[in-house]
Amino acid sequence: MSDALLAFAKYAEAFEAGFAANDWGLVDVLFDDDIVWAVGGLPPPLAIVAHGRQPVSSAIKQSVDTFDRRFERREPQATKGPVLLPGGVHLEWQVTYTCAGLPPFVLRGEEWDLFRAGKLVMHYEHIHNAAEVFDYLTRHDGALVPRP
Repeated sequence: MSDALLAFAKYAEAFEAGFAANDWGLVDVLFDDDIVWAVGGLPPPLAIVAHGRQPVSSAIKQSVDTFDRRFERREPQATKGPVLLPGGVHLEWQVTYTCAGLPPFVLRGEEWDLFRAGKLVMHYEHIHNAAEVFDYLTRHDGALVPRP
C-alpha cells in the first residue's frame, strides 16, 4: 500500500473515532502544522476555509455540530476511490444521515487530501447536493436533534 493510501486510511479512521468521541484531538495529531482545510459548494457556516492545526480542528467541530450532530446516525460510504494522486488521494463519497421519524438524507461529495511525511497538509471537499441540504434542513429543522 502506498504511503498516501496508508496516511489516508489512518486519517479516515481517526476522523470517525474523533466524531464518535467528540474529540478532535484524535485527528489533530495527524495534521501538519500548516494544514489547509476547505469545504466548497455550501454557504457559511457550512462552507469552511481554515489554516493551521487549531483553526482546522475548530472548523471541523463547528461543521459537525452544525450539521452531522443534528442527526441520530451517520453512515459514510466511499462511492469511488480512494484514487492515488501525487502526494495524496481523491475520494467520492456519500453519507447517509438518519433521525427517527424523518426520511433519510444522503449527502454527496468528493474530497482531495494531500499528505507530507504522513501528515495531512490539505483537505478540500466539495458538496454536490447543497440545494438538497438546505431544503432538508428547512423542512425538518424542528424535528432534528437540537444543535449542541
